[in-house]
Amino acid sequence: MNYRELAAKQRGFLLRSQLTEEEIKEARETGFIVNEHLLYTKQGFETQLSGSSISDTYYWLWLLAFPTIPPEQRNPMPYMAGSAALRIRGIGRIGSGDPMYVVTPPELMPYANIEEKVTDEFIVDDNIQSTDWSLVDGVPVENILPALRKYLMTNDDFEYSANATLDAYDEGCSWDELAEVLEVCTKRWTDENGRKPQTGKEVLNHFLNEYASPATSEEEDDDYDEDDDW
Repeated sequence: MNYRELAAKQRGFLLRSQLTEEEIKEARETGFIVNEHLLYTKQGFETQLSGSSISDTYYWLWLLAFPTIPPEQRNPMPYMAGSAALRIRGIGRIGSGDPMYVVTPPELMPYANIEEKVTDEFIVDDNIQSTDWSLVDGVPVENILPALRKYLMTNDDFEYSANATLDAYDEGCSWDELAEVLEVCTKRWTDENGRKPQTGKEVLNHFLNEYASPATSEEEDDDYDEDDDW
């Protein structure tokens, strides 16, 4: 496989370790490499095939984390987690300062890219299962509930937390599942009664009291009238 075919399989990105010096020179001279300092790194290249979507950015970070290991050999699979996983899924309004996590098996850590600070917030897990993540737009992404829990543990903004929680409901999580996750937020915010919720269910009720709740039954859906929006 030549480097153009390889780039096409990797969203247009190439790792330096995947090319010979001759190929790097040729790619530069032909203009195929358009930026060799993407995200301030010298470990890889952006090419004419590279995109600029949210998924592209996180795919690049995942690819860059282990620049000396071909993606097909990264097994068990490291995956994006926490706020990164929510953002890739389009859940919540994730701030730029929220931590980004990569869950990775310990056997890959000796090969990790520590120079570019990609590994600063790695979570090492020696029991990664294929059911812990799924591919979202080609990026291995943590399941919603554990990702939401990680996000809520590091975020104290009421509006952002509520937004992410209600979006998770829209993506198929149940109210009971969300109430369990929201246990990490107890005693954090004061509700309309001047008290701080003591359980995850009370936190969820606080969210729902502050923001319009999505329809929770077929009956509520049937009552919806498009004219009400005008």
